[in-house]
Amino acid sequence: MATQNYSTVSSRNLIRAAQGMLEHAQPITVLGDFGTQREMPKNATDTLVFRRVLPFGAVPAGVSIENSARYQGTPNIDEGNFRLAEGSTPNSNTITFQDVSVTLQQYGLLFKFSQKAEMMYEDDIPAEMVKLTGETLGEVMEMVRYGVLKAGSTVIYANGSSRSAVNTAISLNSLRRAVRTLESNRAKRVTSRVAPGVNFGTRAVQPTYIVFCHTDAISDVRNLPGFTKVEEYGSFKPIHDREFGACEDFRFISSPLFESFLGAGASVSASGMLSVGGSNVDVYPFLVIAEDCWGQVSLKGMGAIKPTVLPSTQINHANPLGQFGYVGASSWFAAVRLNEAWMARIEAGVSAL
Repeated sequence: MATQNYSTVSSRNLIRAAQGMLEHAQPITVLGDFGTQREMPKNATDTLVFRRVLPFGAVPAGVSIENSARYQGTPNIDEGNFRLAEGSTPNSNTITFQDVSVTLQQYGLLFKFSQKAEMMYEDDIPAEMVKLTGETLGEVMEMVRYGVLKAGSTVIYANGSSRSAVNTAISLNSLRRAVRTLESNRAKRVTSRVAPGVNFGTRAVQPTYIVFCHTDAISDVRNLPGFTKVEEYGSFKPIHDREFGACEDFRFISSPLFESFLGAGASVSASGMLSVGGSNVDVYPFLVIAEDCWGQVSLKGMGAIKPTVLPSTQINHANPLGQFGYVGASSWFAAVRLNEAWMARIEAGVSAL
């Protein structure tokens, strides 16, 4: 086990430590600021259940492989079934609930420092450890969300019919195909996001479809016809700090954490697309998100993070001479796709510039 030597730690309130970790986790969050959020249950099972009412006429249409998240089919409304006959009471109907369950997983990070470091070093290394703990756990949770969302079953290729054929940048037609699929399945535009801060809550945003992409793709998105830079919105307000522009029905939010499928596309040849290996095109997912298509246990609120701050002065059987201490945290977390038909993944290349 690695030990931080010649560092320092001070006794600190665990509540303040937890708040500090959550605050430092927040800037890493992009996906985590959206999606249907649930609080972490206490003294319950390790399974969290998301419940919703299916639209009238819709039935569960399939089962996704990951997380066994069932999703609804396109509602089938026949106006003839709603005509009333004179003097006759129409047949009654019922509503259909659907439960989507997900199992929580625990994640954690631990730092260790020596007694000498605590007693003699001048800088506040434990404060940096608290900061780094929050940042790292925030990134871990974001990668969990990304892994769940990019495994969705609705996929559109910038060109061709498979990932191995992709050698083209993102286009307006690809985005329009994605929104056509979402609209036909009664998807709703995103109208809220998780509110900033360590506490639970949401805030309203202007209705839109959100596209999450890697920072490598920003230049190609800016080249889309009709693209508007975020600083040129006028009366419109950005819905996220990492939003960099809009085009038609879409707002674009980037993060360097949204990794590509390296070398998974077609031969680079003369395509002008980016390739780390220089042989095959790197394929980048563009996640097109509608309202309530996925859910998460938010990394917010007291109990979301369980901090550990043990100074070397805390003597116990494992540390009888007070030679070392710890800073760290653990958290239970999960994310799940709730409706495959309300989200889409566009796979495209990125210009090599």
